[in-house]
Amino acid sequence: MSAHRMLRGAAVGALASLPASYVKAVTEPALQRAAEQVVPPQVWQKRLVGTDPSGHPENMPPAVVAAEVAELRDGTVLDTAQKVRASTAIHYVFGAVAGAAYGALAARFPGVTRGSGAPAGIALYAATHGTGLPAAGIQEPPWTLPASAVLWESGSHAVYGVTLEVSRRLLDRVLP
Repeated sequence: MSAHRMLRGAAVGALASLPASYVKAVTEPALQRAAEQVVPPQVWQKRLVGTDPSGHPENMPPAVVAAEVAELRDGTVLDTAQKVRASTAIHYVFGAVAGAAYGALAARFPGVTRGSGAPAGIALYAATHGTGLPAAGIQEPPWTLPASAVLWESGSHAVYGVTLEVSRRLLDRVLP
């Protein structure tokens, strides 16, 4: 396997992340509503970081990260609108990094594409919301969050993975 092929895979994955990140973002409200109907959270639980993108977008992990970076960098305190704007940028940049890694891995190890990308999306959820964000002190671990938040967030990552794989396959066919 040539380094060129893996680099191409990374570039294709990064491009494929754009529709995947978009679809993840636009499906989250419906997934959140559905999960909260099945397992309703307590009112106080919706104030936890990462549990209520519809009602508290400024309290989602990318917004919290942006606020903390701004404050550590130069003491700037971001308002709600600034947090939400920064959150969108972080969402797409992180999606591109994850997409690039997925694309490179798919070029080298085609088995990572099994399940049409859904297992890769769930693995991304486990690595970020299940491990990295709690380890960094940004979000509580999934077992302490309301079940509804775990359901919709892991579901939105599965949607990201499937959309990423569909987009990656399409781009892989059409790009030189």
